[in-house]
Amino acid sequence: MISSLAMSRTGLDAASLRLEASAANVANQRTSGALPAEPGGRAGAYAPVDVVQVSRDGAGVEARLAERRPAYYPAYDPGSPDANAQGLVAMPNVDLVEEVTNQILAAASFEANVAAMRAAKDMAETLLDVTA
Repeated sequence: MISSLAMSRTGLDAASLRLEASAANVANQRTSGALPAEPGGRAGAYAPVDVVQVSRDGAGVEARLAERRPAYYPAYDPGSPDANAQGLVAMPNVDLVEEVTNQILAAASFEANVAAMRAAKDMAETLLDVTA
């Protein structure tokens, strides 16, 4: 019973992290920064993140943040103080459709894990009623 609660808790944590990451990506989607000086370098723009989630052999899931690749794309904005000689800036690689999908998945995962916790609680209550 306890392990099912612990497993559901890891799912809740993963869903929360997914929602947090997506919210940060959406909030920063219009920020720009300087393009890197050298190919493969780090841009001055916000670096969007993705959540990598893996199963932990019967112990729930583990979720961690990973920087999205590619993290930015060049955009034309000659009026920006970060623009290079060609008028290009680095814009975060954020797709709103993907972010809305991530938010819907996080909400569905949260609901499923709460339902699993409720089921475990109900089973424990039934077990206690039978043994009393």
